Amino acid sequence: MTSSKKNKILIVEDKQENMDLLVYFLHPQGYEIISVYDGLSALQKVEEEHPDIILLDIMLPKMDGYEVCGRLKKDPETKFIPIIMLTALKELKDKVRALEVGADDFLSKPFENIELLARVKSLLRLKEYHDELQSKNLELAEKNDSLIRMDRFKEDLTNLIIHDMKNPLFVIQGNLQMMSMSMENVPPEILKKYAQRIERSSQQLLRMVVNLLDISRIEEGTIDLKNDHANINEIIDKIIERIKDYPENKNKEILVDLNSNLPELTIDRSVMERVFENLINFSITNLVDEGKVTITTAAVDDQKIQFVTHDNGTQIPKNYYDKIFEKFSQTEIKDSGYRVDRALGLTFCKMAVEAHKGSMWLDLETKVGNKFIIELPISGS
Repeated sequence: MTSSKKNKILIVEDKQENMDLLVYFLHPQGYEIISVYDGLSALQKVEEEHPDIILLDIMLPKMDGYEVCGRLKKDPETKFIPIIMLTALKELKDKVRALEVGADDFLSKPFENIELLARVKSLLRLKEYHDELQSKNLELAEKNDSLIRMDRFKEDLTNLIIHDMKNPLFVIQGNLQMMSMSMENVPPEILKKYAQRIERSSQQLLRMVVNLLDISRIEEGTIDLKNDHANINEIIDKIIERIKDYPENKNKEILVDLNSNLPELTIDRSVMERVFENLINFSITNLVDEGKVTITTAAVDDQKIQFVTHDNGTQIPKNYYDKIFEKFSQTEIKDSGYRVDRALGLTFCKMAVEAHKGSMWLDLETKVGNKFIIELPISGS
């Protein structure tokens, strides 16, 4: 293993002649040398410089080498810095004590320069292995934490989507039960109303499923857009005509201003129809009774066509404007007490628009309600 970093050696030696000798041996090897002459200065220098290895004399003023070594080895921040104790003491007990306080190696004075360099290189190599292993462990821990968070997000999001899908299923099941219980006694117009509710909920459920499938395909880069020429005003008119007939919308005002001179776009009609329907549905559903939504189309710089829905309903909190289109932010927004859309409808819209080389955003300058803007290139995708 090689390292481009210049290894830093701290020498702690109170005698100048010994210090000069150590520097003389080590400096030509390309090491960065730091010198101090007492134990207290050694501790301060370690904190300031973070050396890669320490050559530590035992007999030092202010604090001896044993205590310096013991303190460094007890500190989680410095315990893995290799320490070579330098000693003129010959007793075995002195060497044993050096090892007991945590020294990684020791050299008896006088020492050979070859032995010094060999031990320094050996411990530096071990230090590099340790640092690399520690870095990898930290990286793995961060990735593991990220995976745990992502699994939690996925589980929460799955539960949210399942909850959203249960609503239309509940409507379908309930109306089927009502029909089966009263087929003989209920006028045809009431049965027709049940059937319409079932049809609408079925379409809503199907749209959720197809949106989720398209999100997955777009993320994987496998969506196959069936592009063809289409007039978006015609698409929008049909959606509005259908939505106006819903009983819950009878007191809501829908203002439409579609530019009649727009050129046709090259788009996947089915995909973009669901985009427009999702947005219009969101805007109208977001209204309180007797609220108002304005829907417009316009040309922009002869390069783009702009579609806008602006409702005067409950405004999405500004701090969620960057998150409302993000898949894994939906549970966070819901937990805050605000539901943006059902079954990732807005996530699908933005991803589908961008798959057509367009852009979609929520206007930050809007003072009342929510203004969604879509721009699509006239030249097609």
